[in-house]
Amino acid sequence: MPLSSDTHRHLRTVLRMSDGDACSYTDGTGLVGTGLLIGDTVQRGDEHHVTHPVPVTLAVAPPASKDRVRWMVEKACEVGVTRIRWLRTVHGEGRVPRHDKAMAWAQAALEQSRRAHLAEIDPDWTMIADLVGDLVVFDQAGEGLSGISGPVTVLVGPEGGWAGGELPSGPRRFTLGDGVLRTETAAIVGVHAVVNALR
Repeated sequence: MPLSSDTHRHLRTVLRMSDGDACSYTDGTGLVGTGLLIGDTVQRGDEHHVTHPVPVTLAVAPPASKDRVRWMVEKACEVGVTRIRWLRTVHGEGRVPRHDKAMAWAQAALEQSRRAHLAEIDPDWTMIADLVGDLVVFDQAGEGLSGISGPVTVLVGPEGGWAGGELPSGPRRFTLGDGVLRTETAAIVGVHAVVNALR
């Protein structure tokens, strides 16, 4: 199995691996295995399939800073989000990142976390009205997280907060504690809480 130049460099320089060292790999669709690093390839070894996790979508208004968007994508993928959708909101100031860049961040997070499934990332904006299914929003006045059982979409608003009437009445409201969190922090803490609740 040939390696990309970035992956090969990471294995050789960051992880300091040598020929014959064992390394894990995945195809991003559930196949995982352990093989041997030989030159710029991995010699495939024992493999098995991992069942796809219960879908957890992060629907978020991207922060204005590209660095903070990248951090959010990487960490959300590391903790187990299965899809990221970019919410167009009244007070949102960020932009949708280039899709190839976002997928590269997701790929790096997949390799870091050693998960079996590569997250999907939408290439364009999504409107709140287009979201369906079990919607969750975090609110200081909400209740403790409970009763999560199926595919879930976690809604996280912009730094300026939701506009009046912007959120529909349907989403369930849960608390993440007393503090006011940055958009990207709320996204990671919220997704992690939901992923753990679904285990």
